[in-house]
Amino acid sequence: MIKISAFIIMSTLLLASCGQRGNKAAAGTPATSEEQAVAAEVVTPAIPKVGDKFVDFTITLSEGKDVKFSDYIGCGKVVLVDFWASWCGPCRREIPNIKAVYDKYKGDKFNVLGVAVWDEPEKSLEAMKELEITWDVIINAQKIPSDLYGIEYIPQIMLFGADGTLLATDLRGPAVEEAVKKALGL
Repeated sequence: MIKISAFIIMSTLLLASCGQRGNKAAAGTPATSEEQAVAAEVVTPAIPKVGDKFVDFTITLSEGKDVKFSDYIGCGKVVLVDFWASWCGPCRREIPNIKAVYDKYKGDKFNVLGVAVWDEPEKSLEAMKELEITWDVIINAQKIPSDLYGIEYIPQIMLFGADGTLLATDLRGPAVEEAVKKALGL
């Protein structure tokens, strides 16, 4: 009985202190500039829409190397980004279309980037080999880009301008090449 009472008292004290920790405004004490900076970092940015600049993210690969979305987007090229997964039938069916656009327009002004979401890295690599994907792919992105970009289904094919502006979303079929041609001024 004494142990249980002590546990309840300690738990109550712990919960009471956790409820006040970092919340000086609730206690009537203003937050320091350092605490405000930390709070600002935690805020999730609004989901980008057509006309907005891209939102960056970083994925740590299995070998410990970091890869950033900004390594590809906003670097002076129009970039078609395919958010996909190996198990997704519609994603697989869209690959030949993306491949045709990539082969036709790749170069100094245009590139394609794949981002494997909601998938096992090994399965993504197997699918890339099977589907003969030759463009760069960010592997093991999981939910990070879908949370940032509000992606609810795949494939989600987006087009970004040379300056990183989101130009189009929900591209499929012939609309992919049409959007690329328009962005390239062709």
